[in-house]
Amino acid sequence: MADETTGNLRKAYEGESKAVTRLKIFADKADEEEYDSVAKLFRAVADSESIHARNCLRLLKEIKDTETNLSDSLATEQKIAQVAYSSFMAQAEAEENNVATQMFTWARDVEEQHEKLYANALEHLLAEEEPTYYVCDVCGYVADGTVPDKCPVCGSPAKVFYEVTCKYD
Repeated sequence: MADETTGNLRKAYEGESKAVTRLKIFADKADEEEYDSVAKLFRAVADSESIHARNCLRLLKEIKDTETNLSDSLATEQKIAQVAYSSFMAQAEAEENNVATQMFTWARDVEEQHEKLYANALEHLLAEEEPTYYVCDVCGYVADGTVPDKCPVCGSPAKVFYEVTCKYD
């Protein structure tokens, strides 16, 4: 595939992926404001954008077997946690933006924890275990197996955690 087309596929993937996240957040807001039909529309368009993103990944040949996908995801998490968020935190601190500094710190700490989750995932597969995951709705921390009394990253209570289902809605 030509370099320009490959670059365009990557740009399209990034744009579509951002749209999925944005639209899901908009759907949650519409739910909160009791605009059920608008929330449903946002979710439908988010699903559509997700299909576009998936098609880009397929053409880029970035979807591999599960073990390779776990390994690649682990490497990505390490890079993000060690490089990107450290510089983001430093910039926010220099600008004395305490809220952004806190959010970047939480994100870095959660990204580092993702490394452990990916490493444990292979163990779960080999043991033929079906793990249960819970996500902190404040900072994004993922608990494997049980909900902690308090989030180890942001300190939020157990009640803010939600269980992740097997498939997306």
